[in-house]
Amino acid sequence: MSAPPPPLAARVYFTAETAEEQRAALTDGLAGLGVTPYSATLDALRSEALTWLVLVVLPLSGFLQNVGQILAQDACTALKRVLGGALRHSPGEPPLPAAPPAPPLLLEDERSGARIVIDADLPVAAYQQLLELDLGSCEGRTLSYDRTRGRWH
Repeated sequence: MSAPPPPLAARVYFTAETAEEQRAALTDGLAGLGVTPYSATLDALRSEALTWLVLVVLPLSGFLQNVGQILAQDACTALKRVLGGALRHSPGEPPLPAAPPAPPLLLEDERSGARIVIDADLPVAAYQQLLELDLGSCEGRTLSYDRTRGRWH
């Protein structure tokens, strides 16, 4: 009998502007997906504004495989709920039309350094592709979802 895989851990960095409900939505959601989150608040570095709301650093390939195994067909919906939901001003409610778009959440793979930009309103197809993405071929790159082409680039 093989030993169970070690638990996944994530370092979650929030900007000071991140609302408490957004923090709780993400950390609770990650915990529900089998990830132990360790969180901290970061201010702008060297007087430069941060261009993201939340940065999650974890072994991304392992996380995506784990989510796929735990949730099977519901994995895409769960990822969208947890990651996209963390960017909403109030959990379960769409952002106000007059409000500027929220800065994205970034997923960073510890091994490859690849970063994945997660916007609040990504389609389910983006999450389906994310579960199948080969991060080894994306070393050091930042990927975002191209809605026109329907793929990560």
